[in-house]
Amino acid sequence: MQRFLTLIAVTAALGLPGLVYAGGPEDQTGAAQRSPAEQPAMPSTDPTSPYATAPQTDPSAMAQSSVSTLESTRLAAIVPSGMSTQEACAGFRSVEECAATLHASQNLSIPFADLKSRVTGGTKLGAAIHQLKPDANVRAEVRKAEDQARSDTRSPQG
Repeated sequence: MQRFLTLIAVTAALGLPGLVYAGGPEDQTGAAQRSPAEQPAMPSTDPTSPYATAPQTDPSAMAQSSVSTLESTRLAAIVPSGMSTQEACAGFRSVEECAATLHASQNLSIPFADLKSRVTGGTKLGAAIHQLKPDANVRAEVRKAEDQARSDTRSPQG
């Protein structure tokens, strides 16, 4: 019992100076907690601030900015006529996924709109190819399309 009381006393003694030093309750980072009225109106950009927030990134905005840089590359050459690269890649999780779908469509003569609707709907590229062209060698075609996509989206060397 005496050991238990000693443990409690030591814990309290070590914990109280931290509260007194900070002038109030602390969060887990050691920074004093503020009441909602004291919190900054705008999130801090200072990374050392406990109220700092990371910049919010919109995946579709990132994909669109990446796609815009591809407008004048090899990828633009395989986009179906009457469609911009940005229109073609809208809805994909990444530019690489869009490029692989474009290449698979072209390589297998599958309408891009059909393949895109399945892939952007959550179906994996291989399964979508199998649904639309059951006699295709799915593994080889997916590998080929992904290799072509990597080649198209890779930054120029040199």
